[in-house]
Amino acid sequence: MKYKVVIVEDEVHQQERLRGLLDKLVPEVAIAGVAPDIDSAYHLINAEKPELVFLDVMLPPYTGFDLLARFRTINFEIIFTTSFEEFAVKAFRLSAVDYLLKPVVEEELLQAVQKFIAKRGLNVASAHLDVLLSNLQNAGQHQKRIALPTFTGYVFVVVSDIVRCESDNTYTTFFLKDKRKIMISKTLKECESLLSDFAFFRVHHSNLINLDHIVEYQKGEGGVVKMIDGSSVDVSRRRKDEFLRMFRRVGSNFAR
Repeated sequence: MKYKVVIVEDEVHQQERLRGLLDKLVPEVAIAGVAPDIDSAYHLINAEKPELVFLDVMLPPYTGFDLLARFRTINFEIIFTTSFEEFAVKAFRLSAVDYLLKPVVEEELLQAVQKFIAKRGLNVASAHLDVLLSNLQNAGQHQKRIALPTFTGYVFVVVSDIVRCESDNTYTTFFLKDKRKIMISKTLKECESLLSDFAFFRVHHSNLINLDHIVEYQKGEGGVVKMIDGSSVDVSRRRKDEFLRMFRRVGSNFAR
């Protein structure tokens, strides 16, 4: 079976590179067409009804999100392409939405398409997109959401509802304010990177905590923090000074 693909990209050399790589690397897809702007892309997608769209984030004077807003229902998967490594990429990671940085690298393209072929879950894709758009439009850090990959699918949670994360080898358990526990197949290091823009700190090799949810700090060699969910977490001796500095930085009235 071949999956029908549409490429939405305004730069000719990027169009040619992506088309060439798909032809070379992915025999499972058939390119139904290429569109350089949102008007032609809208008509092409409606006519061809592709399973997968490679969508450039910036399509001056519009964006790929302006194109998506024209569809009442998005019944195709999307892999975004972007030249921007900062804000947009962070939003993609939080939302577990696939993206490729330009110029597109062979290995990353192959991984993204193989992931698409493996899941083919349109409902999940739509949920991811909803979270992505919400995160991009929402300036308030406290209302941003994150997609947590569980054994059965994805759970979407508000970042500020996360109390702490605890490592168990290659798995991490998220502890939420409502007492839920969500185990995901990511290392604590990956979770730390994903939450780096928020008020989280790794107090111990096995614990990442939300500084906004600390109730008490008890002094000691490293010390112990008590969290709003009633849990107690050790602070390692070597992380103590950095923890105290960061704790003060987020506006706490903590005294050493």
